[in-house]
Amino acid sequence: MPLPSKEVISLHQSSRRISVPVFAASALSVAVLVSALASGSTRPAVAYPDYAKKEGKPCTYCHPGPTKKVRNYRGIYYKAHSNSFAGFDDAAEAKKAGVEVGPDATPPPASQTPPAATDAEKPAEKPAEKPAETPAEKPAEQPAEKPAEKPADPAVKQPTVAEMTAKLKTAEATYKAKPKDATAKKAAAAAHANLGHAVMLDEKIAPRERYPQALKHFNHALKLDPTNKTAIEDKKAIVDVYKSMGRPVPKG
Repeated sequence: MPLPSKEVISLHQSSRRISVPVFAASALSVAVLVSALASGSTRPAVAYPDYAKKEGKPCTYCHPGPTKKVRNYRGIYYKAHSNSFAGFDDAAEAKKAGVEVGPDATPPPASQTPPAATDAEKPAEKPAEKPAETPAEKPAEQPAEKPAEKPADPAVKQPTVAEMTAKLKTAEATYKAKPKDATAKKAAAAAHANLGHAVMLDEKIAPRERYPQALKHFNHALKLDPTNKTAIEDKKAIVDVYKSMGRPVPKG
C-alpha cells in the first residue's frame, strides 16, 4: 500500500541521499521508515493482499512499517490466532500492548467476533428452580374394622334334678354290671357330681334341704373318683358357707 501523498521520498541511487519531508508523519512512522531505509528496503508497507482483501482493512491496520514482518498489536493478535480476528477486542489488546488504539478502528475487520465473556462478566446463573413438591396423596383411610360381634350365647339351660336323677340311675346300673370297669366307675362318679350340682342350684328346694342333699352326692362322687373337679369345687363352696355362718357342716 503507498504512503500518504503528502510524504515525498526522493532517493538518489548514486549518492544514496535521502530527503524525507515528515511534516505529516507521526514520530512512530518516521522511526519505522528510517529503520526500513537504513536496512536498504525501499518497499512501501505491504501485507499479503489476500489478507487485506479478506478483512476489508488497509495494510496499515496491522503493519505500521513498510514491511509485513513488522506488526503492531493487531497484527500480532491476527498471526497468533491463525490469521483471524475472532474474539478480538481492539481497545483491550491496545491496552495490553501499552499503546493507543490504532487507526482505522471502524469498521471492524470481517473476521472479528465479540470476545468471549470472562467468568467475572458472565451473568450469574440462576439456580434451577426446584419443582414444587406435590404433597403425597394420603392413602384413603380404611374404615376401622369392626370387631366381629360374638353371637349372643343362648340361655344356658341348667340341668334339672329330674334329668340328672335319670342319668345317675343309668350310670349306676352300668357300674353295678361292670364293677371293675374304670370308665363305668368314673361315669357313676360324674353322675353323682352332676346331680349334686343340680340340687345345689335348684331354688325350689329349701336351703336347709338342698345343701345337705348336694353334699351327699358330692361325697359319693369323691369316693368313686377323688379327682372329680365338679364335686371338689361345689363341696368346698357349701362348706365355706356353713363355716362363714359358724354352723356345723352337715354330714352327707
